[in-house]
Order: sequence, then C-alpha cells, then structure tokens
Amino acid sequence: MDEATRRAQAVEEEVAAVELGDERLNFRARRIAKRIGSEPGLGFPQALATEAELEGFYRFVGNEKVTAQAILDPHVQATVARAEEHGTVLVVHDTTEFRFGGRGREGLGIVTRAGNAFLAHFSLALSADGNRDPLGVVALKAWARDGGPTPTRSRRQDTASYRETRERPSEQDRWLESVERAEECVGGRASLIHMMDSEADDYALLWNLQKANRRFVLRLCYDRRLDEAATGALPGEKTRHFVARSTIRAVREVKLSRRRRAIAGGRTRRVAPREERLATLIFTASTVVVRRPTYAPQSTPESLSVNLVAVREKDPPEGAEPVDWYLLSSEPLDTQDQILKVVDAYRARWLIEEYFKALKTGCIFEQRQLETKSTILKALALFTPVAWALLRMRALSRISERFPIAAVLSPTQLKVLKKETGLPLRKNSSATDAYLAVARLGGHIKNNGPPGWQVLGRGYAKLLTLEAGYKIAKSETCDR
Repeated sequence: MDEATRRAQAVEEEVAAVELGDERLNFRARRIAKRIGSEPGLGFPQALATEAELEGFYRFVGNEKVTAQAILDPHVQATVARAEEHGTVLVVHDTTEFRFGGRGREGLGIVTRAGNAFLAHFSLALSADGNRDPLGVVALKAWARDGGPTPTRSRRQDTASYRETRERPSEQDRWLESVERAEECVGGRASLIHMMDSEADDYALLWNLQKANRRFVLRLCYDRRLDEAATGALPGEKTRHFVARSTIRAVREVKLSRRRRAIAGGRTRRVAPREERLATLIFTASTVVVRRPTYAPQSTPESLSVNLVAVREKDPPEGAEPVDWYLLSSEPLDTQDQILKVVDAYRARWLIEEYFKALKTGCIFEQRQLETKSTILKALALFTPVAWALLRMRALSRISERFPIAAVLSPTQLKVLKKETGLPLRKNSSATDAYLAVARLGGHIKNNGPPGWQVLGRGYAKLLTLEAGYKIAKSETCDR
C-alpha cells in the first residue's frame, strides 16, 4: 500500500473510529459528521436533510455523555498515523478567537471587549519535508474569559503579592500544555518540532521546553538581557544589538508576497500592508545565554543557553516595514543549511492562519446557531477535520503540479468529480487539478482569480454529497 493510499484510508477512518461509549451515539456522530462535512458552508437546518435529523443533532450535542474531546479523538489518531509515516513533523501552535452574534450564549465570555466569544488554541501538524503537507490537528484547548483581568505572570497586580503572582497559573501556560498534549498524543511515534510565534516568548516556557528535551522554533518578542560573560556580549548588551554586530552566515533573495491589509502581530502589534517585492535577506546565527527576567518564576534557572537565528532585510524600500525576525531554537546552527532549515520551518507557521480561515470562512463556524459553550465546542470538534480537509486540498495544490491527486481525493471522489465537471481528470492528475475542479464545482470562475475559502467550501460540500449519493446508488444496485 503506497503512502497516498494509506493517507486516503486514514481520512476515511477518522469519523468511523469515534467512540462515545454508546453505539447509538457513535452512529449518530458518524451520521452528523458526514452531513455537516458534506455541507460545511451551510447552517445546520440546511445541511441536515430532515427535521428529524436536525432534532437528532441538537439532542446529540446537548447530551452530557458526548464530549468534544471524544468527538475529536478519531481525527487526532488519524493525524498521528500520518505523522508516523513522516518520522519528523512540524507542529504549529497558535490561538484564535471565535465571535458569535445575537443574544448572550451560556458559558461564552469577553474577548477584546466583545461578548459572545471564546478563545481556542490549536496544534496543527505539518510535514517537515519541505512540502508542508497539513497532517491534521493533534491538540485543541478552548476557554472563555469572564471580563476580568487576563491571568498573566508578567503583570504586577499588587506589590504585596508580586512574588505569588509570578508562580500562579496564567493563560501563557497554554503553550506548554499544548506542547505536552501533542507529545503525549504522538507517544514517540514521530519527532515533533514545535513552532510558536512571538506571543509564546516566555522564559518559563523556554526552560520547560529545554528541561523536557523538546524541539522548537519560537519567535523572539522581547529584547532579552544577555549574560555578558557567557555570551561574549558587551556590557549591558541585549539580543538585538548583539545580533546586529554578529557575522553574516547566509544571504538569500526572497520574493515577498503582497499583503492587502494589516494583520495582527505578536503582543497586539499590527503588521502593515505591503506591496510585492524582491527582498535581500541576511542571516546571522549564534548561541546566546539569556538572563532570567524579573517577572519569571523563581523556580526557573538564572540563565538559559539557547540558539538564536536573526533574519533581517538589507536595504528595504523607503517607508516599507523591513523583514526582522529573531528565532530561538533547539535545532543546530553549525552550517548554512541548518540555519536556513530553521527559518524555512518557521515560515510554515502561516498555514495555521489559513486553517483558521478554513474554519471561519469555509465552514462559517462563527455563524452557527448554538446557545451554549458546551454545544459550540462539540460542533467545533466536528468541524475540525472538515476544515483540515479543505486546508489540505488548498495547500497541496500550491506545492507542486506533480503532487498526486490521490493525496487529496479518493478514487470515488475522482470519478464523481470528473463526471460532474467534465474535466479530463485522471489518476496521474495533480492536487492542483483537484483543487481547481472542486472550486469549479462550487461555482468558481477562472477569470475571477484564485478560489477563495467560501467557493472551495461549497465545492467540497457538493462533492461529498455527490459521493454519498453515488455510494448509495451503487449499494442498491449490488443488492438487487
């Protein structure tokens, strides 16, 4: 059995493997997942064929025996199986917020002054072979805020209790919790390299990652104080000044894509729009010893030795925001290839942003009419593998024209898609061919530019519906 066939089989088993402790609940979960998977861009009343199915769905998500984690587990298990095939994989960790309109919803809270919202922290596995193949979600944590101060160790809440504040639980703990959860799920069947943006830059996290021998690439947020003697730094010198006078280890020309609008950066910083340009990037790398900041828990060591890669743009255009990355890593930096490998690994982080778009736009998750946090989280678990399927189809279509169509479509889906669109799809067609065919099924017009998440979601929904009908018709023919 080749790799593409094994992956296709793993995807088919993601729903079938659900185990809720009751066969009737298992059957209902499989049925609901197939229905909403076939119509990810529709609301529940439209996606579920009959009033009885809709009522059954609401009973299912309202059942206390059904948990979001139990619904998600089959997808996690299938993701681990795909990770094992690769041996080494990247795991991108990041948080997104979900906002819902209408009246108050039980259990939801406040995110940046908006009600009816909650936060979710995902861990998305990608292949580390340069293709960045999305393999699936290995960990998910969700929580709501109550409108009070956000739990954090770096904020001094009152002078008398400052020492206690440094030791208390914090939202920052989600980064380490997700790393350990991912490692636990994979169970040593693959080696994980954890990717985190600058929001994760935390001294206690660095210490815990090193203590557990975890592999990581983490973007630096703070200009950290250095141990001058251990690093060979000048008196009072911090990371950025130290890097600025370090020897250049590599130079590369990179085409920067156009960014149409401002996006959120680490620590609430806004990243400005930009025009497409060819940038010359310079790379430096060294091992530095950073000192413990005042807000870090006293249980952490006074200093940590960590590898640091800096990526800076040479002579950026006037008025343009230059590329300026500082990456902390566990990975070796002895050669130019090793340095560039760390940077390329971090560049894969943007795929989790695309995954969030697949959930919010392709699956219209924030428009779901559910009234409690419990039912919303169960729905999120149901849509997690659907959004992954959309992401994988889009991501693989952009990797290479030679990437096989079998990696994103089953033989039945290929047969149905070919018949419905009239396109000359074959077993040796590419993932790009599949992506464009599915988008056409959703109403995409080639002259309108690359397909968006909504049209891709509609096309995939229609494909799954046609596939289900084909299987039913074939089964009835065989029974005669």
